[in-house]
Amino acid sequence: MPADPPTPPDDPLAPSLDPNAGERTLVPWRRSPFPAPWATWFGRTAPLHLEVGFGDGRYTVRRAADAPDDDFVGIEVSGVSVRRALGKLRRTPLPNVRLLKGPAQVAVRQLFAPGSLASVTVNFPDPWPKGRHEEKRLLRRDVFALFADRLAEDGEVRLATDHPDYLAFAEAEADASGLFRSVPRDPPAAVFETKYALKWREQGKPLHYRAFVRTDAPAPAVPLLERPATMPHALFSGTLPDAPPFEKTVVPYEGGHVVLHEVARSLAGDRGDRRLLVRVTVDEPDLTQQLLVEVQARGEDGFIARIGSFGDPLVTPAVRGAVHAVTTWLERDAGLRVEARNY
Repeated sequence: MPADPPTPPDDPLAPSLDPNAGERTLVPWRRSPFPAPWATWFGRTAPLHLEVGFGDGRYTVRRAADAPDDDFVGIEVSGVSVRRALGKLRRTPLPNVRLLKGPAQVAVRQLFAPGSLASVTVNFPDPWPKGRHEEKRLLRRDVFALFADRLAEDGEVRLATDHPDYLAFAEAEADASGLFRSVPRDPPAAVFETKYALKWREQGKPLHYRAFVRTDAPAPAVPLLERPATMPHALFSGTLPDAPPFEKTVVPYEGGHVVLHEVARSLAGDRGDRRLLVRVTVDEPDLTQQLLVEVQARGEDGFIARIGSFGDPLVTPAVRGAVHAVTTWLERDAGLRVEARNY
């Protein structure tokens, strides 16, 4: 009787509640429980406000300093902006601010429970001015629906922009969602003191401000993306060739695409000659991730392929597809035998 295939090792991507997360301004959110335990991280329960695209953080700092009884979370995709905002918060420590780096739509969906947000602020978003790029704009009706589900009763989305076409687009999308009404409102003074506001003001551009207030229409539920019960991996037996044939491959998977770019052999460790790293891009409608799939020796003649912890990827359906694509390659071109698929 053949032996049972080896069990995979503990996975570094498994979700865990970092005991030090409450002391960190920059939240390690991708491996946190979903939705995030904001009350634990802030050490209290308070009105929770979200700012999408906080830039260099000057408005975030000003707002949090002015409202110490509220808590503020900022999301930003730019690493440079995150670094600048962290610098400001080191100079002006504020216990009621947490920052995270990541794509806004996915982070909002995963980190905030329905009805948990008092407000969402969007200051000077990328207008994507060309018509063919409208689907890249943040304030689309599907994102308004997500915000509506995560906002508390009477919550609102606040927009500042220098781009009149973007304002018109956002108002039309909010109206089409049936979940918000547009309300002209005088902005807080600090909104127009941000880096971009000062730049546009110097150029003589008009600046616009709107509040989109929740109506009493029920919001469609937007569920969390489910984490897999086990982290995606595959187990193999056989002998791994020194240089298995490889070429760039694009594989459709679960509404996204998996791109296998290249493979490299690790030179680290006593058994480095038995470890491969496959560089992968996973492109999904709301999220693009760069990651590594590791192919590592297990026992005398066994191997495991799994997602590496490098880059701290969020495990989505198409990320599972990255393991599938590598498994297909190893079986077809490297001559390994698949003993178990878990993805």
